[in-house]
Amino acid sequence: MFAKGPTPNMLRAPYPWSQVFRVRLFGFDVEIQLTFLILVIFVIDSGLSGVAIGLWVAAAFLSVLIHELGHAFTARAFGGQVAGITIHALGGVTMWRETKKMSGFKRFLVAAAGSGTGLIIAAGLFLLVKAGVFGRFADLLIETPWRIFLGDMDRLGEYGLFFLGTFIWVSVVWGLVNWLPIGGLDGSRMLSEMLVKFLGPRGAFHAAVIGIIFAVVAAIWFFQRGFLFAPILFLLFAFNDFNRVRSGMG
Repeated sequence: MFAKGPTPNMLRAPYPWSQVFRVRLFGFDVEIQLTFLILVIFVIDSGLSGVAIGLWVAAAFLSVLIHELGHAFTARAFGGQVAGITIHALGGVTMWRETKKMSGFKRFLVAAAGSGTGLIIAAGLFLLVKAGVFGRFADLLIETPWRIFLGDMDRLGEYGLFFLGTFIWVSVVWGLVNWLPIGGLDGSRMLSEMLVKFLGPRGAFHAAVIGIIFAVVAAIWFFQRGFLFAPILFLLFAFNDFNRVRSGMG
């Protein structure tokens, strides 16, 4: 699942032809697109039952929604105008603009808030698991936030724990990955804001160069471990950053 972080400019929602429906949550317009179901490819060959696959997608959706709401609430708290949230094939995007000039630090916090919100909630749920709130089975099957025995939960019919474990795993693992300084991820915006603070406008150029390096390394790492879809996505991110570098970033 890949969520695009917010930018200070209004973003057009990708894939307008695939809109499914819109809802309004906490004062934000949320558009949910059919392309989000592409997430099924991550688990279709996992051996999970149909029920478990459906719950996996639902838990991932909730994680992405909370991630984007983290961006939206933070942007609004700093005086930004949130145009809406779109949930789509690569995760989600929060569309917002500055109504008054924000500091680089505030823009950094808006970018960091998505993963930060998910990580805080997931960490709280994990602590409740270890405290025994969800029963002894939960403590055994959710060993760590990244070591969760989803297959065993599916076979045992523990679908409530399956949903909980998937939400924790997605929120923690993807939340940390999303902080990598790779173009298309929130970490790229965070790094760019930091470098612009110290290096001026050229900081964005250096952030893009760093993004290329990280994206290529990530693609190789995932490919060596048998993943096929993730390396392609990271290479696409690298190509996007390469085009930004080639253009000189202004």
